[in-house]
Amino acid sequence: MTHLSKKRKNGYPKGVFRDVFICSKQELSPFGTVFTFSADNIEEQKLGTIFGIIKIDDHSENSSYVANLLTSVIKKEYFSKPHRPAEESFEASLRKANLALAELARHGSLGWSGKLNFTSGALERNNLHFACLGKVSVYLLRGGQIAEISRDLEEGLDAETHPLKTFSNISSGKLEKGDKLILTTYDLSEIFSKEELRQNAAHFSREEFPGLLEMSLRANSELAGIIVIDLVDESEAKPAIVEAPLIGGEKIRKIDSFVGFPEEESSAGPGALAPGEEFRLTFRQKFPTLLKNLPAYVSDKAKRLFLKLASFFQRSLYREKTLSAIYSSGRKIGRGLAGAKNKFHSLEPAKKKAVLGILGGVAAIAAVALIVFWTKGKKAAEPAPQPGNVPAETQLPLALDDIEARAVENIEEVASLPQEGNRFAILGESLYAISGKDRIVTKINLDSKATEEIKSSLSSGNFGLISAMPHLKALFILTEDKKVIALTPINKNFQDNTISLPANTRARDIKSYLTYLYILDIANNQVYRYPRAEGGFGEGQAWLRSVSDLKNAKGIAINDDLYLAENEKITPYLQGKKDEKINFDSSQTPLSIDIIYSEPEMEFVYVLDSKNRRIVRYTKDGKISAQYLNESISEVKDFAVDEKNKTIYLLQGNEIKKFSIE
Repeated sequence: MTHLSKKRKNGYPKGVFRDVFICSKQELSPFGTVFTFSADNIEEQKLGTIFGIIKIDDHSENSSYVANLLTSVIKKEYFSKPHRPAEESFEASLRKANLALAELARHGSLGWSGKLNFTSGALERNNLHFACLGKVSVYLLRGGQIAEISRDLEEGLDAETHPLKTFSNISSGKLEKGDKLILTTYDLSEIFSKEELRQNAAHFSREEFPGLLEMSLRANSELAGIIVIDLVDESEAKPAIVEAPLIGGEKIRKIDSFVGFPEEESSAGPGALAPGEEFRLTFRQKFPTLLKNLPAYVSDKAKRLFLKLASFFQRSLYREKTLSAIYSSGRKIGRGLAGAKNKFHSLEPAKKKAVLGILGGVAAIAAVALIVFWTKGKKAAEPAPQPGNVPAETQLPLALDDIEARAVENIEEVASLPQEGNRFAILGESLYAISGKDRIVTKINLDSKATEEIKSSLSSGNFGLISAMPHLKALFILTEDKKVIALTPINKNFQDNTISLPANTRARDIKSYLTYLYILDIANNQVYRYPRAEGGFGEGQAWLRSVSDLKNAKGIAINDDLYLAENEKITPYLQGKKDEKINFDSSQTPLSIDIIYSEPEMEFVYVLDSKNRRIVRYTKDGKISAQYLNESISEVKDFAVDEKNKTIYLLQGNEIKKFSIE
């Protein structure tokens, strides 16, 4: 993502920030972050911009909230006293971060100790203050030279050898127009040497360079972050802001500098380019489109290989010998094909006929193989015929002849609740149910089927909605008096969480993603997203950009997209806007949605349609994968899916039931 530091007084350059966060596996996302925060109001503008990277090498549960905690503490403290000098504010924010870590240690959370990689800085006018901890690097490029100023700071090198002398022993210094800073986790140094970084920075434009680093990291690292800062004149500081896709509604912060490459032209006119240069320009102009569309049609494994090759090729672009060799090889292949064509025309008529016969035979064999393959694939894709003798109790008037319809014959009882349940959620190996009529959570162990009541002593209304947040191993409950209560099952502790809801909120559903809480508010026609903060949740964000009438909304589910379910339709949202690439199929029997269900990394999206006694399973691009039919589904109040164990759990009255899925 591209950021501009706030307007400077005349005579000072502007800082153009591009930050990249690479996370190839969703379960790793809590253990790293990249942040860039500028002033929210005029009073804070003199503090400039604070930024940083956090990566934690310990991936235990105790370390999963450290990055989010540090980011929140640093931002809040840095801008808390606008009249304080930037250097003092920066030092105060780091002290507050240290206190937060000390508090974690006091409570026994030490997994991150010795495994925290952290670099943060503040840029005010042209004054830079920065600090480092662990395996991180800060590079300064100035006048065609490069220095790893973080290493010089740690080792206390002689100031005379350093391009910014004030960086020798303290973490402060002045930047100049044309300077480039690179803050990065250790991953980048495993890909590029310092000299290769310098050469690539000189070869690629300011807009292109962060994209090269991102592509290289994406091909070689599972979790990494970089921030690139360029000091430029105000007239130059107008880069396009390119927003990255969402995963489950949460923005992954990155720069996509391959969108909108500048056109390159030769002043010498056509035909004046050196060997290989024409190919280089074509590659740089056409490759962005391919890279942008790559995820749509390439498997993850193939994509990773492609990015490795592309990364190597980009790193070699400035090597004229390499380009000339590629160009020459292409010319040789072209000449070879032309020569084959000329030889064919010089053959005698009988030999021509023989060659054409051979080519025709090969083409015929290929065509037959293709037809067989296509027919076999089509036959395999056809739905298996339904059994003819379906027991009377599962014969539904609506239809086993509907799309991918399957009769559910065996629904097994799991456990009985003390009273009728209203909602439940899966966390770990247990189900947690609420009734909507009291302040009790009933825990059902899915292995032993034993039940246990956990009662809250907090002052609140009855429990209404519940959502599991696996990243914190906690459950969040919205009460009828608009409070959010957290339950930590490991110690059976209920805790009141601060949250600011609109006064007229009518919450129809709540869901979590990472450490964010999403609330569907049908009174305000909005889905609000609340970030985890100390003591509860921070300020909510209106997440839907295209607002519509949500009075008939039934619920939300979060996976690759956020799926909003209304009476008869499902609408996918990406970055808060409708995802026009996805349309959900219609079944022969009109849909009547009660509840929608999916979780991050699930393969499918599920819908409860109690009116038509079914649960419909969709692929994430909206195709009907299966319809599970049974008369008793008409009595279901809530459901949840365990795809790993191929099981659907049903809440029916005061009973928890389940059935197996393919």
